[in-house]
Formats: sequence, C-alpha cells, structure tokens
Amino acid sequence: MTGIIQQRGVAIITALLIVAIATTISISISTRLQLDVRRTGNVIAGDQAYLYTLAAENWSQRILQQDRKDSEIDHLGEDWAIELPPLPVEGGYIQGRLTDLQSCFNVNTLLDDGTDTNADNNADNNAVTGTKLARTRLERLLTNLKIDKSYAEAIIDWIDSDLQTTIPDGAEDVYYMNLDQPYRTANTPLQSISELRLIKGFEDPLVYATVLPHVCAFGVNTPINVNTATIEVLRSLADGLTDSDIEKIIQQRSETAFNKVSEFISSSNLDKQSISTEGLSVDTEYFMLQTESTIGQVRVLTYSIIHRDIDGNTTVVARSQGVI
Repeated sequence: MTGIIQQRGVAIITALLIVAIATTISISISTRLQLDVRRTGNVIAGDQAYLYTLAAENWSQRILQQDRKDSEIDHLGEDWAIELPPLPVEGGYIQGRLTDLQSCFNVNTLLDDGTDTNADNNADNNAVTGTKLARTRLERLLTNLKIDKSYAEAIIDWIDSDLQTTIPDGAEDVYYMNLDQPYRTANTPLQSISELRLIKGFEDPLVYATVLPHVCAFGVNTPINVNTATIEVLRSLADGLTDSDIEKIIQQRSETAFNKVSEFISSSNLDKQSISTEGLSVDTEYFMLQTESTIGQVRVLTYSIIHRDIDGNTTVVARSQGVI
C-alpha cells in the first residue's frame, strides 16, 4: 500500500515538472515571438523613416535648383533658409532644415586643396597666402570665442600629410600615442566636423560645443558667404571689428543682401578695417540638410551634404546618420 502511495507521489511530481517545463517553454516562445514582431516592426519603420529622409533630399534639391534660377546670390531671406514645422506622414512625422555650409569656417581650408603647402617648396605663393589667411581667421575666431588660439596648430597637424609637429603647440602621433587610449593622427582632411573631438584641445566637450556652430569640414576649399555667415565668423574676418560694426552688417544684409563682396567690404566703412576679399563670396555651392524622421518608436536623424553647381544642378555628395 505504501509503495502505491509513493508511486502516486512520484507521478504527481512528474506531472508538475512537465507542466512547469511546458509553461516555461510556452512563455519563452511567446516572449521571443513578441520580440521578433517588435524587431520586425522597428526594421520596417526604420526603412520607412529612411525613405522619407531620401524624399526630403529630393525636395530640398528642387528648392535649391529653383533658387538658382531665381537668384545668383544666397541669403537667409530665401525659401531654402526657412525652417518648416514638422510635417505629418503615415505613422509619424518628418522635419528638415537646410543650412548654408559656407556660413561657417571650413577647417580644411587650413591646407590648400587638402595638401600641406609647407611640404612643397614650389607651392604657388597665392595658395600659401590663402592658407595663412585661413589660419589667421581661425585663430581670430578661437580668440573671440575665448578659446586658446594655439588649438589651430593642433588642427593643422591633424590634417597635414607629415608627422612634423607645428611649433610650439601642435600635436602629432607622439602626443596622441601617449594618451590613456592612444590613437594616431589622421594626416588627411577632416571627413566630418565631429572628428574635431579627437584633436588636442577639442576633447573638452565645452570647447567643442562652443566652436561647433561656427566651423564645418568637407573635402573642398570653399569661400565664406558673407550673406549667411554667423556673427562670430564675420567677426573673425578682421581685427578691430566692433559689436557696432557687426550689428550694421547684420542689419544691412537682413534688409538687402549683398550682391557683391565689394558691397560687403564698403558697407559701414568696413574698407577701413583691412578686410581681405579673398575667401569670401555672396553665393553658396554646399548646403547641409538635417532631416529627422519619426515613425512609431523609430527616429532616424540624417545629415546630407548637397552640392549645387553654377548651373543649378544638385548632387548629394555625402550622407550620414546620427552624426554630422
């Protein structure tokens, strides 16, 4: 009789174990199924959001093409510069903003055509002069932002083609390889302005955040558009520019954009400030499109660099997600 009771106890325990195992397996399958469904939904939403960003690129290119037909100069009063509110789309919304990449200082202009002019003894004198002018303007920009102007030397060492340190405050492999997390200098022009955070001095988040609105980086040497340049970039064009001078420039260009660089120089007696016309323009070839597309729980942030030639033809020359 005792043996029968024991067998019944074993059977009950076995049945309970089977039920527990089956329940665990069922929950695991259900959980995995839910994750797969969610993952698939996110993938579909992500693809949809990305396609909307491509549509925004096409739309922006049409605006820029029409703008070139309407005007030969570029300024902040044109349609491309107007930031639209978020537009509803199926499943979410999309918003975008076009900015002038020539309103900021292109750090790659520190080297002529992306090469180290100091390494070539036969370099054209005008190219060398232009490089020196770019360095002077960057140093002036850093000083006005209360940032050590010697950081410009570190940028030069990062993008030039040699491993010789710019005296006295440059930084090449010897500096970076002795960091806690060592790495080497790029020795090529910056491909993205976010790369600036790797360079000596700009590892400081505050320094980087301070200079970021006024600098950019892309692969060709481009002039600064005086119709769209930021206040600090305008201030960096010459020594002695006062707040009053900058206010007059901003006021004048907001009322009537400059049609020629000479108009900018002669405005508000700026010709007395010895501003060089080199590296300045009143039109733009390169624009940045920042697009944010949100579908459901998925958010896609895309940065696209759009080139527009003198005939108005546009091309997306670079695209990145999540970072400039």
